[in-house]
Amino acid sequence: MKKIDLIALDLDGTLLAPSGHITQSSKDAIAQAREAGVEVLLATGRAAPEAAYFAQEAGCGILAAALGGAVLCDARTGAHLRRWDLPRESGRKALELCLGRDIDLMVFAGEAIVLDPRTKRRLMEYYPYSCFHDNAVVTQDPLAYVEEHDLPLTKLHGDGDPERYPLKELSALEGVELTASSDRDFELVPAKVGKGRTLAMMALLRGVPLANCAAVGDSPNDLSMLEAVGTPIAMGNAAQAVKDLAVHIAPDNGHGGVAEAIRWCLEQRA
Repeated sequence: MKKIDLIALDLDGTLLAPSGHITQSSKDAIAQAREAGVEVLLATGRAAPEAAYFAQEAGCGILAAALGGAVLCDARTGAHLRRWDLPRESGRKALELCLGRDIDLMVFAGEAIVLDPRTKRRLMEYYPYSCFHDNAVVTQDPLAYVEEHDLPLTKLHGDGDPERYPLKELSALEGVELTASSDRDFELVPAKVGKGRTLAMMALLRGVPLANCAAVGDSPNDLSMLEAVGTPIAMGNAAQAVKDLAVHIAPDNGHGGVAEAIRWCLEQRA
């Protein structure tokens, strides 16, 4: 049996139930793992303030990967410990390509979150997380705001109608990589940045070999961390590419998948 000393959990579609909340069974399983000496860390596409909020609610450890691995943060405060930004020219061009297309666009600019008014209104309908909105700035012209405050661009996240996405133009930009957390969104991050690399850094900081790590996920942006660890686990609601990598498939996020995955990991240690 493989020794598992660290478990990395994706958030959306994994730790979060379809209601957008963390179930008590998941919290209990995380507490059980930590009592057994197993680290449990978050690796999410969300920003650092959200990663810290949910890590504390779930009872996870002190480090988290945020923005799809573009940020390593302190899971107690949300402070950035290490960050990888998009190349300046490519980031500005990407933002120009995405604005004005009726895309719900989240602009992650260093430690800032920048939204246009339309996106703000739309997100309040289907993404009503105060830990996100309390840390977001709303401006009529996100590009002008970024330029005025000389902010780096770290990640762009778009939701809406995929027909409106300039994916071909974005993928042609230098030093960037496209991924997704569902079949209706896109995420633009720096090239060679992903949850896998940041998870490797977290494992190193915690003194755990990657061979002794497990990762649980459901989406294309989880593939790099599942490829990096000794024990990749897919949720029952995962994309097929994620399931193809897994050594274990847990129930979906509406039926206690994370709790089952964690307890399965603990059984491997017995």
